[in-house]
Amino acid sequence: MSPDPVAAPAGEGPGRLHGLVDRLAAECADGGREEISAAREDYFVRSGKVFEDDRELYEARAASFLEWYVLERPSADGKPPVVKALERAVAAGEPPETRRALAALATSHRSLFDLYEVHGDRIELEDLFGGARFAVHERRSTVGFGVGDLVEARLFWEGRRVIFGKTFLYHPRDAREEALAAVKTAVARGDSRDEILFSLARLHVRWHRHGHVAAARVYRGG
Repeated sequence: MSPDPVAAPAGEGPGRLHGLVDRLAAECADGGREEISAAREDYFVRSGKVFEDDRELYEARAASFLEWYVLERPSADGKPPVVKALERAVAAGEPPETRRALAALATSHRSLFDLYEVHGDRIELEDLFGGARFAVHERRSTVGFGVGDLVEARLFWEGRRVIFGKTFLYHPRDAREEALAAVKTAVARGDSRDEILFSLARLHVRWHRHGHVAAARVYRGG
């Protein structure tokens, strides 16, 4: 990763934060190809391997990997790339808007959410791990969001409101009860949030790959 502080993209709202994630990812790729290759292998072993011929999955999961890598995966010193970028920006006296944008990324919240209301450009979600409820502003479009959706998503505090990251993983509606049961069992077992999210992601990949098998059966482990 470049040692230079990262300048936040101009503008307000989701595009500013999303663009900053992309910029950090590009700098990581330029500065450590072996490290990012190892991280990619780690991610896809844990979340389910996808290949370029998995057309419906590949691009979305590749984008999800980059977001995870920049915002969550610890480097050798235990810090993810975004935290190191924030530390450099603070040390260099970068403008407050740059530091705020990096802090928003560093404090993002990835979880599994139950969508219970769509109203205008506001989407109401419940975190299925902690029980917290969020009202998320979605300026792009709320088409595709539906009450009862189970979705892995990432939330950012944009300064005035909560917004989504760029990547989503929707679990099939006809496996809703099985997915909820799997979460309940894993939480009772003491599995971490990451372990549960990766486990569900592997089920999602398996369901896509075996489209002739009912989603409920796949999520039951059948």
